[in-house]
Amino acid sequence: VAAGSAMVTLTSTGNGLCTAVIDNVTITFTPAPVVEAGVPQTLCANNGDVQLAGAVSGATGGTWSGGAGTFAPNANTLGAVYTPSNAEITAGNLWLYLTSTGNGGCSAVRDSVQVFFTPAPTVNAGPNAQVCANAAEVVLNGAVTVATGGVWSGGAGSFSPNNTALNATYTPSLAEIASGSVTLTLTTTGNGNCTAVQDQLVIIIDPVPVVNAGPDQSICANNPNLQLNGFVGNAPGAIWSGGSGIYVSGATATATQYQPTAAEIAAGSITFTLTSTGTTICNAMSDQMTITFTGAPIVDAGADLAICANNSAVQLNGNVTNANGGVWSGGNGTYAPANNVFAPVYTPTAAEIAAGSVTLTLTSTGNSNCFAVNDQVLITFTPAPIANAGIDLDVCENNPVVTLNGGLTVAAGATWSGGLGTFVPD
Repeated sequence: VAAGSAMVTLTSTGNGLCTAVIDNVTITFTPAPVVEAGVPQTLCANNGDVQLAGAVSGATGGTWSGGAGTFAPNANTLGAVYTPSNAEITAGNLWLYLTSTGNGGCSAVRDSVQVFFTPAPTVNAGPNAQVCANAAEVVLNGAVTVATGGVWSGGAGSFSPNNTALNATYTPSLAEIASGSVTLTLTTTGNGNCTAVQDQLVIIIDPVPVVNAGPDQSICANNPNLQLNGFVGNAPGAIWSGGSGIYVSGATATATQYQPTAAEIAAGSITFTLTSTGTTICNAMSDQMTITFTGAPIVDAGADLAICANNSAVQLNGNVTNANGGVWSGGNGTYAPANNVFAPVYTPTAAEIAAGSVTLTLTSTGNSNCFAVNDQVLITFTPAPIANAGIDLDVCENNPVVTLNGGLTVAAGATWSGGLGTFVPD
């Protein structure tokens, strides 16, 4: 066989009288098929397609067998790609067999190759995070197995110390904060013959609560019910604090009337704080506004007056502070020069004099946000004096002494005048 051929001779026997005769046959040995299935391979579980490199000589071809997976383009291709089944990958190894075909007079020959599967890398980017826009930094907590490392990507912000640190701190960009979220991807590196794997985490960025308590206000002390008009955004609600009075619609209503206490009015001001409520990630935010109580108008119509009926023009003497002016009312008479000056002269009607009194009211005007205030003055008309010189008299010129008999009411006294003579006693 090693020589490649053999000659075999057939010699006749039992030839009788004949001489033995011979004949030869030459047997040529053709080479047996040689099959090489390839060297053992070690592949990653997530990159397990096997590139086969079979070789056959001494036969026309070969066919692969032995796996539960698939051969591409087919099992009769010596350089086929074998895709293993999940069970084979899980088992960790498999055997493939290459058997010669088209063997002629030869027996088929078979060779085997073993394929090993190493574990695939795993990656865990960590749980999703939720942060507030005013404290948006996130400490990442990635984890990788099998691979030697990982790299973060997907964000426009910054990683500290760098994006290859699994526990890096990520600071979102302003655009990401404005958009409200960012998705980061952790991809394995140093994967050997494995395909890189990745995992994602989503960072939800809650907007910062926006609180506006409204502008400061000035309120009159005699008109102290004030309207609070606050605003809160990016939070479910808000609550007022800082006042001891009554929030008419409740302290949790951003728009509510407030009734201050007398002590608050006397103190001259109140500072209110509007604080956001209901946020779980972001800290509460607050804003303040101050209410200042301005003085109420003060009106003084002057002291009550007693005026004589026959000299009834009344000089009024009113005064108003904390308002721009005042106006007199309440009488049917006339005010000179006008009823909107503080100290006019009031001339009563005859009916008012006859009635014995009249009440005049001075009311503040130009009160801004204050209620008008008024004060009254009572003018009492006293009776006018009555003088009676007596009846006319006739006397004799030789006896010219005349006894006068005058009469008087209201006034304390009287004096005679009009003659050139003398009065006795005076």
